[in-house]
Amino acid sequence: MIPVPTKKAELLDFAKQLVADCRVSVGMRAAYYRQLNLIAETGRYDGTKSLINMLNSHLTRTADHLFSPVELKFSIDFGRPKPKVDYERARAVAKELTRTWDRNNTDMAFGRGVYEALKYGGSILKQWVQVEGEDDHPVYYDKLIMPWQFGVYREDENRIDRQEALCETSLLTLAEVWQRIYHLPDADKLYAKIKANARSGTATAEPNSFFHDILSASTLNTSGVETTSQPGGIVQLNNTPNFGIMGPVVAPEIVEMHELWVKDENDYVTIQLIEPDILIAPLHKKANLLGIEKAQPYRLIQPNEVTNWFWGRSELVDLIEPQALLSQWCDDTKRLVGLQIDKIIGVTGDAGITDELYAQMRLSGFMNLPPGADIKDITPKLPAELIPMLKFCIEIINTLGGFPEIMQGKGEPGVRAGVHASTLLKTASPSLRDRSLLVERQCATCADLTLQMMEAKDPEKYWLKADEPLEDSENTSFLLADLPPDWRVMIDSHSSSPIFSDENSQLIFQGLKAGVVNADYVLDNMPFPNKEMAKVQLREKEKNKAEQMKQLMQANPEIADKLLQREVGLKR
Repeated sequence: MIPVPTKKAELLDFAKQLVADCRVSVGMRAAYYRQLNLIAETGRYDGTKSLINMLNSHLTRTADHLFSPVELKFSIDFGRPKPKVDYERARAVAKELTRTWDRNNTDMAFGRGVYEALKYGGSILKQWVQVEGEDDHPVYYDKLIMPWQFGVYREDENRIDRQEALCETSLLTLAEVWQRIYHLPDADKLYAKIKANARSGTATAEPNSFFHDILSASTLNTSGVETTSQPGGIVQLNNTPNFGIMGPVVAPEIVEMHELWVKDENDYVTIQLIEPDILIAPLHKKANLLGIEKAQPYRLIQPNEVTNWFWGRSELVDLIEPQALLSQWCDDTKRLVGLQIDKIIGVTGDAGITDELYAQMRLSGFMNLPPGADIKDITPKLPAELIPMLKFCIEIINTLGGFPEIMQGKGEPGVRAGVHASTLLKTASPSLRDRSLLVERQCATCADLTLQMMEAKDPEKYWLKADEPLEDSENTSFLLADLPPDWRVMIDSHSSSPIFSDENSQLIFQGLKAGVVNADYVLDNMPFPNKEMAKVQLREKEKNKAEQMKQLMQANPEIADKLLQREVGLKR
């Protein structure tokens, strides 16, 4: 808990100091992240493109195994047993929560967050809600925050909910600034002061950028490797072959804004500070701008956790050197293959051959040599081990990345049965499975915040069924606030984890065959298209079946009894 001052002068000094404390490592981390991005994009330290770069494909493949938004489904559980109606309501709310993520593309943002977290060690998903429109309808927003845009009070604390203060640094255009300050006293003077500190043409990849507007004819060293031949931190005027530093550039003038979330005595306090010293929140009293008591809008995405290090570990750490070796060997292979075509010719017995004469003879295709002279092909041969070495290096990168051949869909010598292959697959994938479950829990934590916002801001009523529209909507209607307070959001049936998909499908159909679950449960937990229509048809089918059985009982009780006994026997 950090006591937040109420006087404006004290609050301004307090906010500036807290921003400095939370962002103490941003410069160092941003340089590290730039180097990681450079290597991931090019496969080399110096920023030149590698012939074979496996790093980006590895990040994509790992992210796809850990999380897939395509069939994501949420469920809601309770801390203690509840009446049946509460579970039915939880089922309806979970369905609406899933649709909310789908409509707002929050699931896609979380998927991108998994990819970025694998590259840099972590990323942050921010969510908030705004009441908009004439009908005051809640609109849910989300934004992926990169680690160089974020700072925490203590970097040796892994859990974001235990941080005493959080700081997000973003860039605002002057139009966005005016939207935030137009209602403040002396808004024109504040705007003029902010505009005086604005800058244009700034790369948005890092708010506190280490790019400086210094003009020089010297070459820019952006490789991250120290060198004595080039000065660093100098912007060159000509094009650079460095592909790792490309990013969006904002042409309008922009300014930095720091958004602090500080734990006060009873709740989080939101402080918004626009550079250089313009406080736009809080205005008159301390407030939590999320609108949910004791909650803040940030959730951490981090597949590779590190004890006592908030920012986590990059997936690339173990793969950088093997990739550099692969890049070097690919260059050697390219150079040797080129020599096989160009050839290196050696001439003995003729001391009068110059470089110019040698070039002319090669161009014309024949040589005039004196008696006793000889021509030899001294081109270095392509080593027989070179191609196997490249394959070995690629295999090592896949193995270190957690993708041996069995995880790439390739067969293994001696494997002749599907059961054997399935056992090998499970043995090869514990790391992916463990991290997939971790990402699944982090996704559920993000969805938990979404449901909190829906519960606080959504005034609409929901109902459980609509077979009889007027009657059912009246008798089964409820508000989100009617849910028991000990609810918790979970990922339903590991639907976010592709690595578990086949196992879940088999388990569900085995449960249906054994009579543990019914057809309605299968529809909920399998990727059937147009599920709601399928459920309506299922209910109609069951209703017609019950009517037919009732008529049969009246017409021929003995046959009806035998059919019932047979049906019960099949279910058993």
